[in-house]
Amino acid sequence: MRSLVWTTTAAVALLGAASAQDAATTAPTAEVSGGEVRSALNAYAAYHNDITEMRTSTPANANDLEAAIDRMGRHNSTALTRGWIAYGAVTAAQSPEFVQGVRDAAAYYGRDAVVWAISVDNTYARGLRGGAEVTRLLLNSAHADSSRILAVADRYNEMAYTLQRQRWANAVAPGRQERLQRVRELSRAGAPPSAVPAAYAPRLSATLLSAQPNQDPTAFGGRRFWDALGGAADVTPVASQAASYEWRVYRPRAEALDRMASVAALQALDAETSHSTTISTLLQDPRTYQCVDLTQLQLIQCMSAARFRYEHTFCLANHGLREVGQCIASVAEPSQAAMTTGSHGGGRP
Repeated sequence: MRSLVWTTTAAVALLGAASAQDAATTAPTAEVSGGEVRSALNAYAAYHNDITEMRTSTPANANDLEAAIDRMGRHNSTALTRGWIAYGAVTAAQSPEFVQGVRDAAAYYGRDAVVWAISVDNTYARGLRGGAEVTRLLLNSAHADSSRILAVADRYNEMAYTLQRQRWANAVAPGRQERLQRVRELSRAGAPPSAVPAAYAPRLSATLLSAQPNQDPTAFGGRRFWDALGGAADVTPVASQAASYEWRVYRPRAEALDRMASVAALQALDAETSHSTTISTLLQDPRTYQCVDLTQLQLIQCMSAARFRYEHTFCLANHGLREVGQCIASVAEPSQAAMTTGSHGGGRP
């Protein structure tokens, strides 16, 4: 078990300061129904719902193509980042070994001490007993999610060659500046609430230890969760590689996993409401945001350089889809060796 080293006086002072900060910045009226994590999760669910729609639809005319552009362009990079971290946090909260490890630490050191440690050091939680198991769960989930996005990217890339032979798609696309301005405005606003069907709400509201993604691939955090949520069959064959690969953390992106585990640990200690400010901060992973934001900038640049309609399909494939999938995938790298957790011991005695 990871040790806590500080003087009693310093710990009490810091705990008081952290609690005061959360109390001062968190008002009941600021709480979104379902809490900070549930609210953030909607943006990620909206993106995957759009992925579900795009993997079966084929633009038949210019209006269909513009609708596809709007669908992929409407995702705000900040909201999408927070949504992915929130999804990972709820996924991590489904690991019995990790939840027990967090609670064992709280029983040994004291709940307030562990909550404080999590709040000031986002690497702390994943180093507790159960850290290796939760890391494995998060890496498999990230691989599965990126796989379904990349599969749609491949589909649109191939589609671009087909559309190139159709007269409407091989025509010059008018209204370039209006299109670019529209997409910029859509991305600033983010996906609307209607982008997530109301019927999804019960399954998106997974509570602590309410799902078993390791046993049920359609459960929250499982490799087929988004497929099952949309009522679709498993059409992402590459996602099945998660069963045959062992993944290890790509260290430059480890912070995303640390943040997911930290939020899950606070949930395990019933600190989600009292430390909502801390959770809000943990949800914004800088490297993920930079990666996703860059893809949106490149989507705009690609469309500004495109002349023919079919060229926008290439832009969607490579910047609206593939690069976002790579932002998620890059937390993991395949390994034939034993699972490691980067700089974390993942289960110290």
